[in-house]
Amino acid sequence: MKDVREWDESDFDLIVEADQKETTTIDYKASPALAFKDRTPLSGGKGTLGEKHRQDMIRDVASMANAEGGLIIYGIAERSGGYPDHVDDGADPKTVSAEQIEQIILTNINPRVEGFVVRRIDLKSKGNGTCAFVVSIPKAQKNAPHQSDDKLYYRRHDATKLVMEDNEIRDMMGRSLEFGRKFGVAWDLRVETRRIVEAAKVRSNIGEGVQTPRETLVIPISPSLRSSGVAVMALPRPLRRKAAALIGSIDEYNSLVETADPGQRDKARLTKPLRDLLASVEKDGIEIGRGLVEVLKDEP
Repeated sequence: MKDVREWDESDFDLIVEADQKETTTIDYKASPALAFKDRTPLSGGKGTLGEKHRQDMIRDVASMANAEGGLIIYGIAERSGGYPDHVDDGADPKTVSAEQIEQIILTNINPRVEGFVVRRIDLKSKGNGTCAFVVSIPKAQKNAPHQSDDKLYYRRHDATKLVMEDNEIRDMMGRSLEFGRKFGVAWDLRVETRRIVEAAKVRSNIGEGVQTPRETLVIPISPSLRSSGVAVMALPRPLRRKAAALIGSIDEYNSLVETADPGQRDKARLTKPLRDLLASVEKDGIEIGRGLVEVLKDEP
């Protein structure tokens, strides 16, 4: 499916022709659902119809983000069973805009939904200057779950939205923390491995037999990397193993630096075992860096 930023009226026609039933990730709304300024009072004195439309949008967006993400399509009337029936007459762009929809979403859902897109579709075939809208919502990740304006958490299930249970909220919050920790660790480890690789290269370039201050030969490991064992568990197993091997190689190298050339107090030469360890550190660091690049490709 092409990016919603490229959609036009023909895409609405294709949706109707495909006769795709509403799902967890697709929701059809007739254009009157965009009438946020409709002052028609609701029965029981519970606000206006426009306020209800506004509340429905907020909760629909939050519930879809808390599930798998997806599309809310305004301007397609549906028939029984949640099937698209036809592209309706659209909304008046003088009464609703993409900016207005964005503002409603941004100011009424907490934490904010990031990465959503609102696309206005001009319905030129209608001949009256009206438009429709499609809202593309990503699946909640690091900011999950999203709370609606009524302080409740909703999750979309099939073609409906349900109030989330306590255990669902706790589970999603846990996964959100895990998600944030994973990418935070990936960035920190990427920076640290770059530094370590460069340090290994610099030391490898020291000439044969050159006496060098021991403290200059040592490769320090940051406290954050050495204490990141639990956090690193969020990364794929091959990267965890390589990170552990890297730390082990550096520790072994630093230990050998302290004992090399015992006749020299403050200086030492890079022996073959030391150079072999430096080559291993450089190789492991480069491989870890490549793996982290792949992990960070999924960062939102």
